[in-house]
Amino acid sequence: MPDYLPFWWWKWWQGHQQPKPAPTPAPIPHSSSLFRWMHQDRDLTTVGAAALQTAKRGTWMTLDKKNRARQFRAFVVMSLRIAPLSWRQVPLGQLGPHLYSTPERNAAGSAIARTLVLLAPDNIRPGSDIVTNEGDPTQGTIETGIIHAVTILLVTVVAIAAAYLGGIAVQSIHAINFDDEITKRLLAAQARSMEILSLHVERERIAGHELPFDETERSMLLALEDVQRRLATQRHRPLPSPFQGATELVKATTSFLPMALLVFAAFFLIKHHDERRS
Repeated sequence: MPDYLPFWWWKWWQGHQQPKPAPTPAPIPHSSSLFRWMHQDRDLTTVGAAALQTAKRGTWMTLDKKNRARQFRAFVVMSLRIAPLSWRQVPLGQLGPHLYSTPERNAAGSAIARTLVLLAPDNIRPGSDIVTNEGDPTQGTIETGIIHAVTILLVTVVAIAAAYLGGIAVQSIHAINFDDEITKRLLAAQARSMEILSLHVERERIAGHELPFDETERSMLLALEDVQRRLATQRHRPLPSPFQGATELVKATTSFLPMALLVFAAFFLIKHHDERRS
């Protein structure tokens, strides 16, 4: 696997972002308005590639706090970007079953998004807009005129979890135990899965249509889901659903088996019947 991924989709997506209008003041806490997480980085692509390598090696704690925060925020944004499994522009964090053509693709996207939900605490409620800039402390006001910004509307569980993780990365760094073995394994499995799915989506872009996952891709996603279950069990909580309609790879795969067996049995009986007639 190359150290630097072909982030063509990331550059394309950034290049099609429209200039942001002058923002309105952040809403008061616990209002019914939509909240936003805005993250700014001068080189999100390079920082994201470095974050994948850090995650695979499990070397988060070798980074200083600011670089750790910057890389982890990029890692979170990349997770949201890859989860839709599409080279087309999709609003970050706006996930749902309508994006996926098969239960297996739904399960793959759910697995990527589920990691963020697992790392965040339960029952998070956004109180106001969240603004982060590279690895700097979180700000409560929205600045204007800054380029290379991504905006996530906090309307789904995974988007709220992502905003929380991006916001606490400096001030409360111990909210995520980067030294915990299961957490390190989860982040490493997440990084490897994001790499293979990024390459898979690029192959689909070149082919012009969706392609089935191969056995290597399925095994990588199953390994990610297995670590997610272990972390959920460790925390005495069920495996969370990152969005309504999300499924699991194990369930998506096993739900196909009964139908496949019926089709195989029908084919065998028809063939056997034809042989007897002949």
